[in-house]
Amino acid sequence: MWGAVGSVWVLKARWTLRDLVDFEALAGREEGGVFSDEEGLRDAVKGLEGAEARRVGMRAWLDGQRKQGEEMPGEVWAGGRFLVGAVVLVAMFLLGIGVMTGLLDRERMAFNIPMVLGVTVGLQLLILVAAGVAFLLRENFSKGLGFVPKFLGWLVAKAGGAGKMEWWRTLRLEGGKGWEALGWNLVRLTQAGAVMFSVGLMAGLLGCIWFMEVGFYWESTTPDWMAARLHDVVRFLSAPWSWVFPGWVPDFGEVDRTMWRWTNDSIHFTPMKTAEIWYPFLFASIFFWGLLPRLLLWTYAGFRESRALAGLDFQAKRHRELWRELMGTRRVDVSEAPVDGVLVLDVGGTGLKQEDLRGFMLRRLRVNPGEWHEVGVWDEKGEEDARRSIRNAPAGVVFLAEGWALSPPRMKALHGQVRRLAGADVMVHFLVANVDGEGKPAVVKAEEKAIWRDFVDGLADAGAEVYFYGEEEL
Repeated sequence: MWGAVGSVWVLKARWTLRDLVDFEALAGREEGGVFSDEEGLRDAVKGLEGAEARRVGMRAWLDGQRKQGEEMPGEVWAGGRFLVGAVVLVAMFLLGIGVMTGLLDRERMAFNIPMVLGVTVGLQLLILVAAGVAFLLRENFSKGLGFVPKFLGWLVAKAGGAGKMEWWRTLRLEGGKGWEALGWNLVRLTQAGAVMFSVGLMAGLLGCIWFMEVGFYWESTTPDWMAARLHDVVRFLSAPWSWVFPGWVPDFGEVDRTMWRWTNDSIHFTPMKTAEIWYPFLFASIFFWGLLPRLLLWTYAGFRESRALAGLDFQAKRHRELWRELMGTRRVDVSEAPVDGVLVLDVGGTGLKQEDLRGFMLRRLRVNPGEWHEVGVWDEKGEEDARRSIRNAPAGVVFLAEGWALSPPRMKALHGQVRRLAGADVMVHFLVANVDGEGKPAVVKAEEKAIWRDFVDGLADAGAEVYFYGEEEL
């Protein structure tokens, strides 16, 4: 029964950029994670852990916030994005038509072949190569190109009002998967515009051929050398389709006959009608070297955008605080039964006993302690036994530590060791408890809780959470 329900929730929890904008805008509000549908949240995250639980739970919270009926920032952003996209596509299409018709020599009513190839194919390939180099060296250029996100932020502010763009600043400053998804969405927009520019070039060329009598030519003071080079370019550009459509490839004789020649102070063009020789080649060149690469990049950018959205782990400090607030509303834990055999690592040797903590761990962490090892106490044999147990700890690992005894370098090293030995999918619980005069667990001070929460949040580990002894669920 749960398998079907869980699959539905996970499917519903697929994030879009509109969802991300709404979430970041709503999560930044002072009222925090108000959530009235406790039953819906339990159903949403039941049986899930780590990043997947957060993605599903946060989406359930977002859906609950949207039911309040107010206009969402994501809706404003999506509408603006659609409008900008439509304007860019139309403008680039018309620009392509204008460029192609502008290349027509009105006096001769003919296209200069090298110039057409240089503008419609060569220039686009040059821009594509430059963009590829900039992408490979993006870290070096990121500071110099900082004006780009600032300018886009200004546009967002104008579209949605200055008070509605806090989500943009947040995503930009934090980076991560959310900012990556927005970046790839921008790449999609630019590549879609480039595709429409190539379509406009082809439409402009087709219009000239249909509605006017035009020819194609080239001219040079070194005709033999130029003819050979132009033929080399033709053979190179036609490589993708020449084996399927050999008739779309002008041979050397056709290249030579297309030269504009001067004889006895008068101009002779041989032959005048060259459209049937050259226009299929130019169409195919623009398609394969202009349109197709941009279409592939558009598809790739969409894939990277989807992958970035699917990788949202909600590990920012405000995300983890919201998650704790949401999880605090649950009166019943998502697990149907405690996880047996969890490995407990007593960091520094607190002296706390398993029987004193078992009840709290069953109630709050929903785990049943199994093996128990002390680490960080200069016991080589014990450390080796602990490492062996970590490798075989599929049920999870619990770091037990005292509230006052946090050593961030040591704890980071231990956390990293667990991740290396146990893997990224194993749940890691930080159980913080002080020790009273009788060696029994005691509650943790408020300032100690804040320090531990900041430390665990700083790990940015979707499979890690911190718990404090005596802090029960509502």
